Amino acid sequence: MEKEKIVEELIELEWPMFREVNGDTRADCQEDRPMFVNMRGAQFSVWSEETLLSYREDLLAAGREGRNLLRDKYIHMMSSTDPVGYAVFREELPPVSEEKERLVEAIWQIMLRQTVELRNRYPAVGKMGRPLRSSDEQSGYASVETYEKGELLTYSEKTLAALLKAVEAADAAGISFAGKIQENGILSLGYASMEEAEADARSRGL
Repeated sequence: MEKEKIVEELIELEWPMFREVNGDTRADCQEDRPMFVNMRGAQFSVWSEETLLSYREDLLAAGREGRNLLRDKYIHMMSSTDPVGYAVFREELPPVSEEKERLVEAIWQIMLRQTVELRNRYPAVGKMGRPLRSSDEQSGYASVETYEKGELLTYSEKTLAALLKAVEAADAAGISFAGKIQENGILSLGYASMEEAEADARSRGL
């Protein structure tokens, strides 16, 4: 199966889950399909085919079980951004194994280093995004760490192992997973390059 087709299928599987995160009450972003397609595509296009196919299995299994992986992600995020709310909804989540926690932390540590490097190179673009670490969160606004770990915890161990292998292989080859995802997202917003986005952000005082 062509990688582009798998990415399209993943987005089609995720979109209804995203729309139903809060039941019938939807935020504006849950009505913005083009932005959702751009942002999810920016991430998935960097993944290996092995990771994509494994995550496809995760989504299909969740559908059969009546679970919403994107809702699970936001509940995981609440452990940092809204501990009181998290206590209410945490029973909806499946248990997290020690192996899953290990894989999530291993992926995050590489992505953290790469994101720090990226923000050092493009500081104004960095200011356009989320705070980096959970300790920097204010008023419930999720950090990159909270968001990334919240999502990673929804993946199966098989998917996490495949993703870690891909992240490590790219890193060893001098390719930044975090950088490629950020760049794809920036290009999807209409910028010609990260440099152009950086110049625009600086012109707006960031």
